[in-house]
Amino acid sequence: MAAPTIVYLEDDTMNEKCGHNFKMVTGVLTFGLYETAGGVAFDLSKQLPTKIHQVIIEPKGGYVPVYNYATKKIVVYYADYSTSTDGALIEVASTASLASAMTDTRFTAIGK
Repeated sequence: MAAPTIVYLEDDTMNEKCGHNFKMVTGVLTFGLYETAGGVAFDLSKQLPTKIHQVIIEPKGGYVPVYNYATKKIVVYYADYSTSTDGALIEVASTASLASAMTDTRFTAIGK
């Protein structure tokens, strides 16, 4: 997938509420074409340079985006109950467009 467009939302009061030197980063992702399996890079190293503790990305349009902490990528899944996958989520296929289904997807990241 081409890297999603990221707009960071600024709110200085959030830093005070986290405590223990934690920082909260919020923003909006706009997805486009899902080009490759394995996800898209989601670099938060400028906002959270020491460690990312948690990333929460809102599910939208029937898709479930998941942050992979090991690879630092977002992998997008969906459910297909018409197959015999026993309810397991399936990664979105290459070349699938997520532009209309996952526009303005909000995220929150907490770290140091």
